[in-house]
Amino acid sequence: MLTRTFVVIAFLACNSNAESLQPSPTSQNSQDLQVITLDSQGNPAMRVYYSYDQLLTLPTVTLKTERDLNTNTPATYTGIYFSDLFAAFGHDASFEVIGANCIGGYKQYYDRDYVTRHRPILLLKFDDKPPADWPKSEQGNVLGPYCVVHESFSPTETIYGYVEEPRNAPRVTSLELTSFNQSLGHFAAKESANDPEVVKGQKIVIGSCISCHNAGKAGGHTADASLRLLGAKAATSKEIFRKKVIDPRSTSPFSRMPPHPTFDDDTFNALEAYLKAMMVIQ
Repeated sequence: MLTRTFVVIAFLACNSNAESLQPSPTSQNSQDLQVITLDSQGNPAMRVYYSYDQLLTLPTVTLKTERDLNTNTPATYTGIYFSDLFAAFGHDASFEVIGANCIGGYKQYYDRDYVTRHRPILLLKFDDKPPADWPKSEQGNVLGPYCVVHESFSPTETIYGYVEEPRNAPRVTSLELTSFNQSLGHFAAKESANDPEVVKGQKIVIGSCISCHNAGKAGGHTADASLRLLGAKAATSKEIFRKKVIDPRSTSPFSRMPPHPTFDDDTFNALEAYLKAMMVIQ
């Protein structure tokens, strides 16, 4: 179980009214955060930019962690809870999800339920330093221009060999305001949706896979395999598929995919039941 100890240092009570912010229709600085509103078809309907200084006027929290997951070192975070981002940017009730787009096609989704349970934070300062001065990750990658971290994280879902992991997102370049249907809804299995194993597989995929593997416009594009292609591989090359998920470098020596050594037969059976159901509707 992943747990971390945090000490809250201070809350900075600032302006939380997004209407008082002055977004720009164009980027004025490389540190500007792009905020994209998606339409009902999942296409960008509006793009605006908020400066770093403007973001600092929103309510922020400062806290310490014994171990930052990116650098594996103690750290002090200053940032904005996603619940406050919903209030600031997603004041329209139809916006149920905030998507974080990252360099390299990586993507994470933060729905209101996840936000309530795990309290993710848009990081503005690391050890009281602005993004340009942030340390690099253990892998030597930059963390900015923005980054999503967590105040604390305790898994709330365990499904067979799958244990929920934090939806961390380094190198965030933009945020998307969208509905459930145009984001996580793309990963809902309508075929066999009442099958408990399909439901379990869907939760595993949303927790482990969609940050890199896409379903149409939704999800990440870091991996070269869409969700549909994953389903085809699972159906035609079951043993290779399972081996790759458990230990990606055993089949692809330079793979950047994280290993899942705890996935057992029951985990894979649920995962494959879900992928099969998704193959029918895509």
